Amino acid sequence: MRITSIESKLYRVPPTIHLQDSIQRISTWEWVITTIETDAGITGTGWTYTLGMGGSAIREIINSYLAPILIGSDPHDVERIWNRCWHELHANGSGGFTTLAIAPIDIALYDILAKKADVPLYKLLGGFRDSIPAYGSGINMHLDGDPLLEHMNEYIERGFRAVKMKIGRENPEEDVERVASVRKLIGPNIKLLLDANQKWTSGDAVRRLSMLEPYDIFWLEEPIIADDIPGHSRLRQSAKTSIALGETLFTRYQFADYIRADAVDIVQADLPRVGGFTEWMKIAKLAESHHLPVAPHFCMELSVHGLCAVPNGLILEDVQGGSLTELGLLAEPYVVRDGVAVPPERAGHGIVFDEKALAAYEVKGSVTGVVPTRV
Repeated sequence: MRITSIESKLYRVPPTIHLQDSIQRISTWEWVITTIETDAGITGTGWTYTLGMGGSAIREIINSYLAPILIGSDPHDVERIWNRCWHELHANGSGGFTTLAIAPIDIALYDILAKKADVPLYKLLGGFRDSIPAYGSGINMHLDGDPLLEHMNEYIERGFRAVKMKIGRENPEEDVERVASVRKLIGPNIKLLLDANQKWTSGDAVRRLSMLEPYDIFWLEEPIIADDIPGHSRLRQSAKTSIALGETLFTRYQFADYIRADAVDIVQADLPRVGGFTEWMKIAKLAESHHLPVAPHFCMELSVHGLCAVPNGLILEDVQGGSLTELGLLAEPYVVRDGVAVPPERAGHGIVFDEKALAAYEVKGSVTGVVPTRV
């Protein structure tokens, strides 16, 4: 079996709801979707994403640079292909655009291999379990009072046993008030997760977490800029709450540095951002060897396969306003039911895009009308 064509397209899709955290507002999702065809008649699909900037660069990296050198390759050689792409791009950076461009190719290859084996992808990757708990995740820093409580109550009514909210207000007392109100709403038996999106310094994080810990926080996510490993280590030494991070890390080397520094409790490697399943599985195994759980960031339609493949899978993130189903991009919806995620049982990753729906959002030339994300 040989690769006969690789084509990537860019789509810019507006969220269905207002999405805002402590540092940014998401006005547009960018999806780069890659289709790989083979001479065996098996086609694979992979994708990556941005929060509104950089999608056209990723598309061109794949179409202009990577696709020509991969035509004729055997899809079974996923490690060889991944490393070829990595070394071709590595001089431009070890993560970011490098791994974001490799990811849709890698994901599409695994889709092909699982289809050829006639098994769901999670079984090809390891098949440790057939389902995984999920949490309702809100990008809701702009909400207060009744709107915030109504938002979080929606997750409880859908059967989630864990929920996440955004924090990082300038006034720490506002965070405390919001967290206290949500804890009172959900009661003692629902896990409460907090996400600060890299808002604080290490010293500020120590102080602010001490104010929030009385509300039984299951984890605090990305409290400090992701580049500050010593700061996270300092916070972990003082915290009673687990520290979760990884959505803004891009390589297994970065995760290894965090683990060696004893700076992380819950590993949140983002499947497209680390370059697809080839690299994600290595990070998951690295975490497992240090007795750490994995709880990947975003992209639940792919993450469910990774989580169900490995023994240390913890929980799946279901982001309101960020699923492919909510955005109307799938021919067949993928939905978490009663707080439990089950991977599709069809061969491959099981995700089928609605080509007609996608066509309305395709960017064929250069991107115009970019809206800044920072707040």
